[in-house]
Amino acid sequence: MLTYHPAFDFYHCAYRTLLLLTKAMRDAIEVDRMRIWDFYFVFPRAVKDVVMPRDLWSFKGVPDDGNPYEELVDPQRIFNRMQPFQVAAFRYLAAYGLIDSGRLSKNEIKRGDKNIPNTLLVHMKELNQQQQHILKLILGPFSNFPLYGPGGLKARSKLLDFKYDPH
Repeated sequence: MLTYHPAFDFYHCAYRTLLLLTKAMRDAIEVDRMRIWDFYFVFPRAVKDVVMPRDLWSFKGVPDDGNPYEELVDPQRIFNRMQPFQVAAFRYLAAYGLIDSGRLSKNEIKRGDKNIPNTLLVHMKELNQQQQHILKLILGPFSNFPLYGPGGLKARSKLLDFKYDPH
């Protein structure tokens, strides 16, 4: 049986990367941070498992899209299965000059010199309520959390190991 999911679509991942990078308004984003952001953009219901500070608990309530098949049994496994698609999308965007290939080799994602096509920019403005909510979370608290350490995004999401981080 063939099924489609945007999490495992190389082109959709490239689109999501550009969307998150454009909306983030940051100079550069760590590859691991982008991968985590991408995961939660595709699976917004998984936010309920993120360890949030008490003052940010209100962000955990993601509008439900009513799809019972979006419940994840093992988020870390799905996150790991997404990695080759994400890495390929990052390399694809770097090859086209949409992200900086030099920074990508240093595990950072930064917008390149090439302009995003207008048709894609128009599509990026058409977000549903659930996507807008998760984008607000990603660009708010998830953007402010450090990536490394016990209070960092890797530890809070439980998607990546943080015990041996350099920080």
